Amino acid sequence: MRFFHRLIAAAVWTHRLMLVAAPMVLLATHVPAVAAGMGGTKHNLTPSGPGTFKAPESTGLCVFCHTPHNALPQSPLWNRALSGATYKLYTSTTLKGQPQQPTGSSRLCLSCHDGTLAMGTLLRPVNGVQPTLGRLTGRALIGTDLSDDHPVSFAYNSELAASRGELADPSSNPGAMHLARDGQMQCTSCHDAHVDRANFLHADPVKGALCMTCHKINGWTSSTHATSQAVWNGNGINPWPTAPYTTVEDNACGNCHRVHAAGHGQSLLTQPGERENCTACHAGTVAKAGINLMVEFGKPSRHPIELNEWTHKPNEDARSMGRHVTCNDCHNPHASKAGSAAEPAVAGPLTGVRGIDQGGQPVVNATMEQEVCYKCHGLTSAVSAGMERVDNIRNVRLQFDPANASFHPVAAVGKNATLSASTLLLGYTASSRISCKSCHNNNEWAADGSKPAGSHGSIYAPILERNYNTESTVIESSFNFDLCYKCHDRTALLTTGRFPHERHLSNATVPTNTTSCAACHDAHGSRTNAHLINFMLFDGTPLRNPVVSASGTNPITYTSVPGGGGSCTLMCHGKDHVATSY
Repeated sequence: MRFFHRLIAAAVWTHRLMLVAAPMVLLATHVPAVAAGMGGTKHNLTPSGPGTFKAPESTGLCVFCHTPHNALPQSPLWNRALSGATYKLYTSTTLKGQPQQPTGSSRLCLSCHDGTLAMGTLLRPVNGVQPTLGRLTGRALIGTDLSDDHPVSFAYNSELAASRGELADPSSNPGAMHLARDGQMQCTSCHDAHVDRANFLHADPVKGALCMTCHKINGWTSSTHATSQAVWNGNGINPWPTAPYTTVEDNACGNCHRVHAAGHGQSLLTQPGERENCTACHAGTVAKAGINLMVEFGKPSRHPIELNEWTHKPNEDARSMGRHVTCNDCHNPHASKAGSAAEPAVAGPLTGVRGIDQGGQPVVNATMEQEVCYKCHGLTSAVSAGMERVDNIRNVRLQFDPANASFHPVAAVGKNATLSASTLLLGYTASSRISCKSCHNNNEWAADGSKPAGSHGSIYAPILERNYNTESTVIESSFNFDLCYKCHDRTALLTTGRFPHERHLSNATVPTNTTSCAACHDAHGSRTNAHLINFMLFDGTPLRNPVVSASGTNPITYTSVPGGGGSCTLMCHGKDHVATSY
């Protein structure tokens, strides 16, 4: 303590010596190391300071914070009055710590940085003259609303690290975290007011180094946001307006988060809008050239991320959450990365996302693409308007159930293998698996990666990669059923004579047949019939056109025959079918 007294006094008197032009050799000998380090920083509020805020009066360098005598009765010999403000604290649905009204060093820092007191308000001014230095303004002003700032004044201990997860245990390296003596996280855990370094940080935050002292995020080190060399092309919003770095890798955490004055308080996100936090880079400005997701979300059929601002919670339970869709429902920015995967396993961009498994139970990390989709499309039936079928289940998880009579091979290898294989194009076999993205994809997707993959948006509803006309009457063409013909051999379906397709679709013999594939087949699966048979009662157009109805008093039925074919009993397009075989 005596040393600290002498240090403060030396700094005060050293500055006085400077004012009377003491020899430079004397200054070099006597200026304390701490004061010398501060001299070139914005915390030098003397007339010689480099910053915008500095007192015109001659005074000591350290007196704006410290005094050797009659200081506040707390460390470290504080020379400023403390604000009586009540602060609005940071809150979050994932916050496990318990921030309190600022204490310790945080309250000391806020005596200037909350802007309620003039910076010249000293308890013991030199010679009794208060410096005429007003309140702090500009970027350094934090204010009394701390809800958009990293939380402080809470106990950071092993129990917190264990309960929160993805936090470093302070007992393993307590010095690196610069916790207060009572184990609390304070402003001084990140900042050292005496160091000549940008923003007075303990360490350069490049590549997230300072954040990673405490935060140990699963999947981060191999994620795109931790490794990408992409730079801003100068268009749109500058994603890093205050950062000195130019690449995604170097900005790291700063790509999405701002520790002070965040655009959105919870999670300290940089931009004021949830989708803007992603599209600041993913609108063709930073991310891969040509990948502009705003174009995709502007298409007629899209996931409506613009309707669901701040509804997503990182720890939400899909079984009880309100229906919504945001970027973070499908992508985990801390773990997302480039790379493909054998369908239907999750590809790199879906890494680390929560999901719902085939049994309807939550999983922390989805391993199959459909598990991500099931969060919205696998717990309840669709609420949007659509076609009506005999078995009108619209929960895709139940439609893909491997126990069903038939299904597209998403959750498991398909059934009816021999018959199905004879109509498949080269590259597909009876043991092939596909994913949701095989059908629900960008209509401009390209295998070379020049256009983004995924169900962001499409000109074909419902977010289909290719056209699939499901109206009650439609003339067969390669375009109208383009999605089906992505995998199924059009020629084989229309000319073999083994299947009913050539009887129901347009062909040379009966060019006016107007039945859609959807009239008979439910693309996801059928719980009761082979070959995806689940007849359409009404189409999905606003007119709700009738398609299939009962034949007299007979129920609508389809009976399959082993080895192929079957029989129908129903009324379709005015034609009566009673046990009609194919």
